[in-house]
Amino acid sequence: MRLQESDFSYVASRNRMPLYPGLVALGIRDGQTREEIFEAAKRWNTWLALGCLAVVAGIFFRSLPVHAAMNATFLSAFTVFLFKAPHVQAEVLYYTLGFVFFVLCWSLFRRPSWAGAVLAGGVAGLAHLTKASIAPAVFCFVVFYCLDALWQRRGTAATGSLHRFALVALVCAGFLTVIFPYISKSKEIYGHYFYNVNSTFYFWCDSWKDAVERTKGAGDRTGWPNLAPEQTPGPANYFRTHSAGDIGARIGSGISRVFKSMTRSYGYFGFVVALAVACAVVAAQKRRLLWRLFRVRPAPALALAAYFCGYALLIIWYSQIISGNRFILALFLPFVFSTFVFLAAFSRDVRLFRLPLWPVFNTVFSIALAAEIAVICLVRIPHLYGGD
Repeated sequence: MRLQESDFSYVASRNRMPLYPGLVALGIRDGQTREEIFEAAKRWNTWLALGCLAVVAGIFFRSLPVHAAMNATFLSAFTVFLFKAPHVQAEVLYYTLGFVFFVLCWSLFRRPSWAGAVLAGGVAGLAHLTKASIAPAVFCFVVFYCLDALWQRRGTAATGSLHRFALVALVCAGFLTVIFPYISKSKEIYGHYFYNVNSTFYFWCDSWKDAVERTKGAGDRTGWPNLAPEQTPGPANYFRTHSAGDIGARIGSGISRVFKSMTRSYGYFGFVVALAVACAVVAAQKRRLLWRLFRVRPAPALALAAYFCGYALLIIWYSQIISGNRFILALFLPFVFSTFVFLAAFSRDVRLFRLPLWPVFNTVFSIALAAEIAVICLVRIPHLYGGD
């Protein structure tokens, strides 16, 4: 509302990012009450969710066999998008942009291209302007793509490596170009380009109450908080005042919180476990082939491991401040995509109890998903809050 009233010149706090509120503000008409604006925003978000789901489905059907693509699409639609659609939150847009960036990075490992690099950088920038959570993914891609270029340089012409380094530079340039107007304003007001209260301060607090009493109470939404250096939350102060036992207890508590959020969620957890188990079975039977492939080119597999493990650790750590499905669900679409692609590529000739794993898995998955969708529509939707 403030964006619309100020002709989009309003400078928001560095807690909520500007892209989603800006898009919502485009649909606000003069004279609307707050209740009318809220209802219009919910309708707009529902249409946005449908559009995002269409993009996600397009990627699934382009990358997977039809049956697997249908399973992945319906799983995403009914266990994530359906619950998020009627809420005025940036999550659906961020999940989609983050997923598109993930797939574009995946494609750059497979088939390097200038257009793909430009698009990846631009999408990453839009994702950052939606939620300030994409930077670790960009960092992960840059590190492992460069390592991949160095690894493949052995015995090949140097021009191939230079091409890949140029693509990395192009991704970074596209990312920074899109976000520069925003981060330059952050630098002007807060003194730091990538200032965000969550990652800068709250991440290093012990609880939400701690964050409110310390930096939020000291004005972190309008400028750098008025605190002495030794009182300002940050990695140096955190590790100075916390023991290894404190850190281990926080991680253990975070794992429990995240696990409970997933099991009490919208119905995706069992299917995520099924995908993980199926991948483990295939990996066990194809371990020699996979080890040979890894030895030839380890960087893509290491990048995937770093991406999922790194984000999981960040989410586990931050759950001490705020927990909920909306954080871990940022990994949902990349996980579903990665596991289905892996199974489609390596499970064709795998048999389990003398049955062909791939068609049986997809059939059982579809039956279980149909039953879950019935429960979702008849029981879960009226009683389960989707905005957490």
